[in-house]
Amino acid sequence: MSLGFGLGLQYSKLSGGGVFNNAFIIEVKTDNAGTSNDNQFQFTGAVGDYDVVAKQNGVVIETFNDLSGQETITLPSSGVYVLEVTPKEVSPFTGVRFNDGGDVQKLMKINQWGLFSDTRDRLFYGAENLTTLPVNNDYLNVIETISNTFRECPNLILSESITFEEVITGTNAFLFSNLSSLPSQMNLPNLDSCLNMLRGCNLTDLPVGMTLPNIRDATNFLRDCTINTARYSQLLVDMEAGNSNNNVSFHGGGSKYNAAGKTARNLLIANQNWTFTDGGEA
Repeated sequence: MSLGFGLGLQYSKLSGGGVFNNAFIIEVKTDNAGTSNDNQFQFTGAVGDYDVVAKQNGVVIETFNDLSGQETITLPSSGVYVLEVTPKEVSPFTGVRFNDGGDVQKLMKINQWGLFSDTRDRLFYGAENLTTLPVNNDYLNVIETISNTFRECPNLILSESITFEEVITGTNAFLFSNLSSLPSQMNLPNLDSCLNMLRGCNLTDLPVGMTLPNIRDATNFLRDCTINTARYSQLLVDMEAGNSNNNVSFHGGGSKYNAAGKTARNLLIANQNWTFTDGGEA
């Protein structure tokens, strides 16, 4: 599934009244370290044309019209601002790409995706102060690639609405992001490549519906995590029953398996030439 302006229009309709709001809304702290001055914000790596409304406590402080690409706005003073980024109708804004640079440390929250439809890698890589994603995460639930998207975002908490149901490639998606839990509906049914996807996180459990029927490369997937024995064992059983891929390299971190898990693991090794790195038998 590809993303575009039309799809953004579809997923930005608010439930209930059908009111359309296409703004990408973020909260920033301008005096955090960054490329710009302490009363400025740079839309690092932005693509497309857009207008911006800056607010504090719901009050409009400043407006910036006819911006294009990567631009820097200057606010009246340093502080915390909510920035509403509205795409133009022609050559509309589609996203930003911080890639561990620019004003990435000034980004605190993403309140609404609006028409955000960027599919590049490393979008929010290095956003160490990013804590919050929107309740409505249709954007994340229709994209197919999240390579390095939230890499090294150690304070990020994933909202329960996130499923990543269309994701195929998750390479480095949450590498060293310190996640301690995953949304209960994050089942990843289409995930193929997950190299380093959850490496450096602190997971002890996985969503009950996660069976990973399509993974082909799980190198360092759960490295540094220790999933509880019952859940890790069930994952092994589910993969043996539902994943027909051969020659898969699977890293289960420090997770251990019980007798049922051992049987499934051995079958994957013998019949499908899988290789495992994990904590061994419990």
